[in-house]
Amino acid sequence: MWSPIERIMRSTEEVITEKKQVNSNISLDSIYNAIRYLKPEQQGIILNNYKITELYSILADDESYKKYTDDLFAVSDGYMKRAIALSVLHTEAFLQSMGKQRFDVLDSMGKAYDNLPDIDKKIFCENMFQKKEFFQDAYKMMMNSFQNAKEIKKGEVVENGEVSKKVEK
Repeated sequence: MWSPIERIMRSTEEVITEKKQVNSNISLDSIYNAIRYLKPEQQGIILNNYKITELYSILADDESYKKYTDDLFAVSDGYMKRAIALSVLHTEAFLQSMGKQRFDVLDSMGKAYDNLPDIDKKIFCENMFQKKEFFQDAYKMMMNSFQNAKEIKKGEVVENGEVSKKVEK
């Protein structure tokens, strides 16, 4: 059984190998020989994606070779960005499905308010002003909590409103 390189070499024996490329001294013989020195993975990529005559035309001159490889890199960059975006989307979708998505109430309320039509914003503000006493009472309760608060140092615990040293067992 012939190796992939030998198959290609035998199938393209009719091609004239003495023709030199424009702007390059690479011949078909040089391409044949060079493939043998590639790593097996690279050999497989080349042999599965190109015919020897295609390789010869790609390598025909330095400018076309550079343009071809630049195009390959540009396409691969696009695929890489797509893969990264899909990966991030998958992670976020997974977090959403598990209910572990970060949720900032204040930020969400701000976004919801910003998307309201002007008339609804006006109604919302009027409703909030009607609850003025509720917000004032809540503010007073929070401030009272801070005024009655005691500083707790590292290693102390609060039990029944009393600060005591943490006892390790």
